[in-house]
Amino acid sequence: MPAAARPGASWLAMLWPALFVLACGLTFGLTLACPIAPLDDFLNHLTRMHLLFDEGRGAASPYYRAAWALYPNLAMDLTVPALARWTGVDRAAQIFLLTAQMLIVGGAVALEWAVKRRFDYAGFIALLLLYSIPFAWGFVNFEFGCGVALWGVAAWIALREKPAALRFAVHGLFVAALFACHMVALGLYGFTLGVCELHRAHVRRDSPAALAGTLVLLAAPAAAALAAMALNGAAIGNSGNDWDWLHKPVWPVLALNGFSLPVSLVGFNLLAWMALRLGKAGLRPQGAGGWLAPGFGLLYLATPMVLRDTAFVDVRVVVGGALILPAFISVRCPDDLWRRRAAAALAALVLVNLAVTGRLWLSYRDDYAGLLASFDKIPLQAKIVVAGEGGDSPFANLEQAPMTHGPTLAAHYRQALVTTLMATGGKQPLAMRPGFERLNSADRGPLGLDVLARIRAGAPGPDYLAAWPADYDYLYYVGPPRDNLMPDLLQEIDRRPRFTLYRILKAPAVAQ
Repeated sequence: MPAAARPGASWLAMLWPALFVLACGLTFGLTLACPIAPLDDFLNHLTRMHLLFDEGRGAASPYYRAAWALYPNLAMDLTVPALARWTGVDRAAQIFLLTAQMLIVGGAVALEWAVKRRFDYAGFIALLLLYSIPFAWGFVNFEFGCGVALWGVAAWIALREKPAALRFAVHGLFVAALFACHMVALGLYGFTLGVCELHRAHVRRDSPAALAGTLVLLAAPAAAALAAMALNGAAIGNSGNDWDWLHKPVWPVLALNGFSLPVSLVGFNLLAWMALRLGKAGLRPQGAGGWLAPGFGLLYLATPMVLRDTAFVDVRVVVGGALILPAFISVRCPDDLWRRRAAAALAALVLVNLAVTGRLWLSYRDDYAGLLASFDKIPLQAKIVVAGEGGDSPFANLEQAPMTHGPTLAAHYRQALVTTLMATGGKQPLAMRPGFERLNSADRGPLGLDVLARIRAGAPGPDYLAAWPADYDYLYYVGPPRDNLMPDLLQEIDRRPRFTLYRILKAPAVAQ
């Protein structure tokens, strides 16, 4: 962006890459400093990695079993248990997350180089988005897939003048990898290549037959993967779609940081103000950028929030588009002062984003240590129900969210059954063992403690909670300390700033 726009700013040309290297070091260092990354769904995935690894070495859970099939979204499941044989599961999961972050940042730079032939600002935008909502909420297979998709688009463009056989062989490898990573990442990759090829055919005035042939070859590997999945009997979700138009105007504004709405608002407004000030003269499409920008806008509007049981799909499109588009948009600042200020503002935004996130992440090291210590107060093979603060807004309690799935780790450390552990065959390679299917929450998050009190009093509720005082032995309340709503039933045995552990007094006895 600023450094390459005009050759006269030599000091900025040297400082800009140095700032980028510094920001990368701080970002990746933060990931290494946290043995368990404070990402919402990440802890659920980490538990599944432990259970798959345990079963592979002959220490299977009494409640959960591996349920492998040919379906997508398995990047973490295929790599972490295998790597854990040498590193341990926690370290392998940390390496997986760090690799995903490096793939995204490196892929953004590689794509920008393939399009513009220079290092500009895409790497900084990628660093800024590493804590965006889908990644902060622990959608790690999607995050890994986004990194692979960026490299795949970069490879397609870099090999544009190479023999067609080579291009499509490489394309086939990326499709296979993305199919294993995440279907939404595969969709973003395919959409980007499709628009790029449409734009190229328009510029070169290719015949409709030539364009159709290219698009068919692009789609062939993905079609083969989907056909194989269907023949194997695997499917992802069976529910309908939900566009949730109420949140459509909100996601682009609040998606920048999944831990802090103020940071998201400030960041979005700063970037929007810079774009408006630069206008058409300062923001110029590069390559297919003039087609991709409106294309991603239309794709976002057309994409439902829930797509066949996969949630927050439209906000994933927002973040995916924001990672891809900087490579296709050149920024030309009107003068050196503007360039210096724009560079300083973007670098400061990246560092503030990192600082706010880092403060929260480092605070969770003690919280997770306390959580692991609390497991010692639970007997082996206990059944645990998890309650939370409730609330329908996805933006509620963002700083509390990294603890939401923490209790699922008891499924590994105490061979427990935990209601919030994701164990739905066809979505994860983990399922309930026969006889315990009724206690599967089907990927629901924790309900409020007040909801559990009402169910106990006779109000209707989901099947897995219909008789929860009798079915479960312990209850984790995830949230700041609060009054015990059922003192005759729940005995507090551990209290920490972000969770409370109760023994359910009327539950059946559990063998020690």
